[in-house]
Amino acid sequence: MKILIVGDFIAPIYEQAFYNAFLKLGYKNVSKFVIGDYLQDRKFFIKLQNKFLCGPILWRINKDLISCVEMEKPDLIFVYRGNAIFDKTIQELRKTGALVFGYNNDDPFSKKHPFYLFRHFRKSIPFYDHIFVYRHKNIEDYYRLGYRRVSLLRSYYIKEKNFPIEKLPTNEYVCDVIFVGHYENDGRDEYIKAILDSGIDFKLFGPEWQRSKYYKFFKKKMGDIYSLNTEAYNLALNSAKIALCFLSKLNNDTYTRRNFEITATKTFMLSEYTDDLNSMFQEGKEAEYFKNKEEMLEKIKYYLSHDKEREKIAEAGYARLLKDGHEVLDRAKEIIRVFESYKNKNL
Repeated sequence: MKILIVGDFIAPIYEQAFYNAFLKLGYKNVSKFVIGDYLQDRKFFIKLQNKFLCGPILWRINKDLISCVEMEKPDLIFVYRGNAIFDKTIQELRKTGALVFGYNNDDPFSKKHPFYLFRHFRKSIPFYDHIFVYRHKNIEDYYRLGYRRVSLLRSYYIKEKNFPIEKLPTNEYVCDVIFVGHYENDGRDEYIKAILDSGIDFKLFGPEWQRSKYYKFFKKKMGDIYSLNTEAYNLALNSAKIALCFLSKLNNDTYTRRNFEITATKTFMLSEYTDDLNSMFQEGKEAEYFKNKEEMLEKIKYYLSHDKEREKIAEAGYARLLKDGHEVLDRAKEIIRVFESYKNKNL
């Protein structure tokens, strides 16, 4: 079986993670079509085409992808976030006999995204053999379009990157409460300000926090706010007693990748509440949740003063994570399962 993964391949936790997972599952004929290689030039004209997804670079990407597939003849083409792929290209790929699966970790139906971001992907929807979605909401979105070859493929953790550290070294990330994640204009900075105002030992890492109206206040309290590489991220989560999780309103998330990454380190997770999350990690037993600032602060203070309860919940969350199977290999197996179900129908 030949598998071709199409995507940007910029961050190791996305397309590359699936590439590695398929290899680990024993599929030796796995190859890449790297869209990111076409967009690395930082010249203004290239950046403009990348942002608005138009122009000669896009035509070249699509032309080269068709040529690549005609030459390699894969059985499965897995298109990760195919925002740069034209609908006519998907149709041409299917003519080779390959099954073409799509996946988008963002919400392509969110009205909060720029209109141009998903226009190629949305136009291509009818021509995919199957589309995997990140969140339950998107299944209903596709159904409303009359497209029903869709199923849930949740995010995941990567066991080589997200794991508990038994002997924690002395490090700069040790704290009572931590949040590692991007800024989003959804009120999360109000929650963080409330934590700092309460005098709780708190650390913050991640991109784009300069956009917050409290940025100067945060810098004064905590120093520079910066992103962490994979190794530092895992160390930071391990070094906190409580790891916070906020959910993206931009993407209408009811859970996020971080819910798996936190529990994978055996760190106590305190997240915004959703029914979806509570179905994966039971409230008060495998994780804790909050619905407002007051509840968040109350639970932070309670669990910082009740070590045994906090540690018991963190252990239970880790056990539930392993039991239910939320590692990237589990997701790769699901893709193969769906592929085989389509192949068996055609026998």
